[in-house]
Amino acid sequence: MGSISFLFPMTQTKVWRVLLPVTVVVVFLLVVCLAGCSPAGSDDSSLQGRQGVLSSPVTLSPERVAEIRAGVVESVRVGLPAWRRVDRVALAQSLGYGEVTRGNTSANRVALTFDAGSGAEHTPAILDALEAAGVKATFFITGQFAESFPDMVRRMAADGHEFGNHSYNHPRFTDISAAEIRSQIARTEAKVMELTGISTVPYFRFPYGARNARVIRQVNDLSYMSIYWTVDILDWMPDRTCEQIRSRVMSNVCPGAILLMHCNSPQAGQALGSIIEDLRAAGYEVITLTELLAPGEAD
Repeated sequence: MGSISFLFPMTQTKVWRVLLPVTVVVVFLLVVCLAGCSPAGSDDSSLQGRQGVLSSPVTLSPERVAEIRAGVVESVRVGLPAWRRVDRVALAQSLGYGEVTRGNTSANRVALTFDAGSGAEHTPAILDALEAAGVKATFFITGQFAESFPDMVRRMAADGHEFGNHSYNHPRFTDISAAEIRSQIARTEAKVMELTGISTVPYFRFPYGARNARVIRQVNDLSYMSIYWTVDILDWMPDRTCEQIRSRVMSNVCPGAILLMHCNSPQAGQALGSIIEDLRAAGYEVITLTELLAPGEAD
C-alpha cells in the first residue's frame, strides 16, 4: 500500500473515490458494447441459417403435390355456387356435346333457364324472386342484351347465376353462314367475359330454337353443346296469364326437366315466386342447368 501512496500522493480513500467512478463507466461501456454487438451478430448468423434453409431445394412427393392441389382447389371452391364446382367443359365432353333437351332423370330436379334476348324491364323482378327463394338459374345471354344492360348482367353474376350463349343479335342460325355463326357466338362470349369474368362455354341455345344437324355440328365444333328445353312455359305470349303459365309448368314438369322462361316477360316476373313454391311443394328441387346435367358432381 506504501507504493500506492508513493505513486498517488493522496490517501487510499481518495484513490478509490477517483477509481470507482471510472471503473463503473468502463464496465458500463463494455456492457453496452456487448449488448449492442452480440445480438446483431446472432441475428446475422440466424438469418444466414434461415436463408440457407430457404434456398436449399425442397422435394415433394407426387402424392403430396396432389394433396396440396386438392386443398387449394377446395379452398377456392368453398362458398361458390354449386354449378361453379363443376368443370362444365369436361361435363360437355362427357356428354358428347351434341344437344340435350332434358337433364338427369334420376331425381326430382328441374332447371330454370331464362333467355335474355330483348328488353330487361321485368328482369329485376325475376332476379328478386330468385334471390328471395334462394334459387340459382341459368341465363342465356345475347350480346346485344349484355351491351344494352351491363348492370343487369353483372347482377346476375353477383347473385351466383350461370351463363349460356344465346347469339349476338338473335338471328335464325339455319339462315346464316358458318362464318356468321362463329362471329355471333364469339362476340357474345367476349362481352359476357368482359362484364363478369364468367364464360358462356359450353352452353348455347339457338334463337327461336331454330336448328338442324348442320348448325348443331358447327356449334359443337366451337366447343358448345346445344341446349334445348323440355317445357316452354309460353311466358313470351302476351295473352298468357300468370295462372296459365303456372298451370303449364305443373302439368308438364318431370324429373330432369329444363324449363324455358324469358327475361322480359312480365308474367315470369310476377309468377316466378309462385312457380318455385309449386315445384317445391310437388317435391322438386330447383337448380341450375349444370347441376341438372351432373347432379352427383354438384352436390
